[in-house]
Amino acid sequence: MKRDFPRRAIHLDFHTMPGVYDVGRDFDADKFADTLSRAGVEYITAFARCNLGFAYYPTQIGIPHPGLQTRDLLGPMVKACHKRKIAVAAYFNAGLDHEHALLHRDWTKVNSEGQVCEMRHKGHFFRKMCLNTGYADYLLGMVKEVLEKYPVDGIFLDCFNISPCYGVECLDGMQRAGMSLTDPADARRYCWEITYAFARRATVLVRSLRKDAYVYFNGLSHTSQPTHLELEVLPNGGWGYDALPAQVRYARTLKKPMLVMTGRFHSDWCDIGGLRTEHSLLFDCCNAIANGAGYSVGDYMHPRGKLQSAVYDVISQVNCRLQKLDEWTCNVRSRADIAVVFPSFKWMPGEPENALPEEWHALQGATRMLIELKLQFDVCDGEGDLSKYKVLILPDYLTMTPGLRRKLINHVKRGGAVVGGAFAGLDEKGGKFDLPGYPAVYMGKEEYDPTYFEVLPGMKKDIPDMPTAVYKPGIVMRAARSARVLARLWKPYFNHAEWDGRHEHLYTPPEKKLARPALVGKGNLFHFAFPVFECYRSHAMPVYKYLVRNCLKLALPKPMVKVDGMPSFGQVTVTEQGQRQIAHLLTYVPELRGSSIQIIEEPVLVRDVELALRCDRPDQFKMVYLAPDRRPLQWKEKNGYVHVRIPEVNGYQMVVFE
Repeated sequence: MKRDFPRRAIHLDFHTMPGVYDVGRDFDADKFADTLSRAGVEYITAFARCNLGFAYYPTQIGIPHPGLQTRDLLGPMVKACHKRKIAVAAYFNAGLDHEHALLHRDWTKVNSEGQVCEMRHKGHFFRKMCLNTGYADYLLGMVKEVLEKYPVDGIFLDCFNISPCYGVECLDGMQRAGMSLTDPADARRYCWEITYAFARRATVLVRSLRKDAYVYFNGLSHTSQPTHLELEVLPNGGWGYDALPAQVRYARTLKKPMLVMTGRFHSDWCDIGGLRTEHSLLFDCCNAIANGAGYSVGDYMHPRGKLQSAVYDVISQVNCRLQKLDEWTCNVRSRADIAVVFPSFKWMPGEPENALPEEWHALQGATRMLIELKLQFDVCDGEGDLSKYKVLILPDYLTMTPGLRRKLINHVKRGGAVVGGAFAGLDEKGGKFDLPGYPAVYMGKEEYDPTYFEVLPGMKKDIPDMPTAVYKPGIVMRAARSARVLARLWKPYFNHAEWDGRHEHLYTPPEKKLARPALVGKGNLFHFAFPVFECYRSHAMPVYKYLVRNCLKLALPKPMVKVDGMPSFGQVTVTEQGQRQIAHLLTYVPELRGSSIQIIEEPVLVRDVELALRCDRPDQFKMVYLAPDRRPLQWKEKNGYVHVRIPEVNGYQMVVFE
């Protein structure tokens, strides 16, 4: 019988310093499992070996924690959880093992400066383990030991990283592969090959001993995961609230079971005394189910072995509320009209060569823009089928490859629309736009900083009647034959922050119009001369969003969803379950408090939201109601949409069209 993929999980950290002398003193397996069961937990990733390198079970291969003495934490934990129908994955840190790094310096990575210990960095990653040494066999030996000793349901291997190694084993391997020992890109590529070869070995091992076990390699690409996805995105752990929307909209296109991994911590992992508010955690978990995923909440158990009841009170409240929605959140798929094309996501999060920061900023800007406009979109790497999308967004720095060019040509032939920013769409040499019929002709890089734009008639909705600043240079372009100029550029008197020997140019007002465009359009194709998506992420000027929206109204006159009465920060996401369409409405605002922490303390109540969902055919729906209480809503069908008024959204509301 095929088991259902878990919807509500815990990822339990237990990285314990060697000086802790009373590990597991208060551990009671039944109380531990009862706490999880009462909180509605279905799956837990529990520690077999932490990133210090200590094991928490009687091991013949590894190093038991010195404060554990002879106790076994993992075995009783698995038995007690299984008794309550909670599945357990065994956690191993693969990228870090500080105890064995001290015992086996030959198992550690050597950086480009010949160091195995980067003391200036400290933190978790000042030593890293090399999988091209005896460490790989040791780690697989521990995995095998746990699989043979305990009936665990999965293996979670953590902290894979693609930082190059210059140890003798890797240098010899690079030479055998014909790679350059002095090229950092080759060193990184070789590390990538070694790491993914290890992942394949690990998968074969697990399958040979437990064919139905879950396997996850945290840090390696979503596309390479053998059984499922776990998106590690803690809002205050360095990821920020702009990270999940792009990641989950890519991951959901891969059609694998998925958990969104958040945390109960106020700041980062292992913030032992930090607890987020219920609504802060609820926002992340609602975001997960709105995108067809389950969720995993990161926690940390005190070394003495007791879970904190206050933490599980909050988790229980979240799980209890969302468990009532299972009928409408299991076996769903997400719907989208638009795709943001971002090839680097093929390797996310373990790409062999990182995309530049401005590329990620452009992706996040496009994502935030489309969410605020209530448009339904995926993020795609360009490798798969793009035929279902009506509009493709090309973020500002996307390079056109031959394969992507062919897909875009077919997309345009089908009548699809394209919206591109700045350098997006240039060929691999960076010399021209490589798409037939494109509205823009590339003329080089922009020389002025800042520039300003004014919008021409037909695109002026919500745009102020004044030159609007562009805070980062893009490209010089001219309109192609038969293309329309939709916005024009102005130049400044001086470039910002230049020095003439007497003054720094801090005051750079617009001087005069330039005879070239800021935005051009041709049919369903639009292109901006400036990095409109990156600028929106960096500077949050609503005018940029309005101008993109005005293009999309021409490119997509009948979007999947239309919404009135909802604030810009409100989110609407649509999933499909058989004959049902389900709209998920979220009204939460992460607020910056202090220097770096974003907080959600309470929901925002929004009343009288007008929602219209596009119909694929007349009489498609027979009823519309609120879940989970099935409260019916009055609705009408008009102009190809089902229109409904939602009395209120208090943080989150599910609306079912059946």
